[in-house]
Amino acid sequence: MKSSLFLLLIFLSPLAQARVFNINKENFAAYFLGTTGASNIGTSAVDDESSQTVTFDDETNYNFTGEFGLVYSRPWLSLRFGFEILRPWVLETKANNGTDDLYTAKVDLLGYIPKVTAEINLQGTNTYRSFLSVSAGTANLTMKNDYTLTAAGSAAYAGVTDHSVEAKGTAPLLAASLGYEGFMTDTTTILVEFGYRQLNFDNMKYSKDVATFSGAKTSGSEVLKVDGEKREFDFTGGFISIGFRFYM
Repeated sequence: MKSSLFLLLIFLSPLAQARVFNINKENFAAYFLGTTGASNIGTSAVDDESSQTVTFDDETNYNFTGEFGLVYSRPWLSLRFGFEILRPWVLETKANNGTDDLYTAKVDLLGYIPKVTAEINLQGTNTYRSFLSVSAGTANLTMKNDYTLTAAGSAAYAGVTDHSVEAKGTAPLLAASLGYEGFMTDTTTILVEFGYRQLNFDNMKYSKDVATFSGAKTSGSEVLKVDGEKREFDFTGGFISIGFRFYM
């Protein structure tokens, strides 16, 4: 009995030892990040939709993204293969012509971005490191604008009824950041990044036929303002990210 207990303790003793974390010897990790930053979108999703001059009572002020994926890490360089979801704050705003509210617009934007990131490790120890990262990817954006007219709006836009405008587009993403990764638990690190992205959608196309304030639009045609200029969505700007890595 005593010998059996002794053998069992010998067998279990390696399992009882805590894992000694060394960030320079870890190779594979799953991760997720949350990102926020000031938005340049404003009311660009609904500006100059018709010949009526209107002002809006709200605008999009912040962008939010969530990213998840895998990391292959080496002491001097790490590669990140990720999928980022871009989700600006859903905008609900009223259009006013100076006298009456003509309609309410609900703007729903959603983007997804497969991306690759290279991290050049600058300095660190066994438990933390700082790095400079460069990212590239192809972004896809969908837009859905729901317009609900008031009685004054129905009178101002004769023949126009409540409608939804749907469109989509693609754009290249380039980003760079300065980051920090530090030890949290036996297998987990915390990640903080300060960065800047360049991302501008200027090729939006209707994804369904619709009758709008400026006339009928067909699926596949360019999304234009009433003056003929392209409708653009500029997500370029600074951001801050906080996330976690789970080493295997």
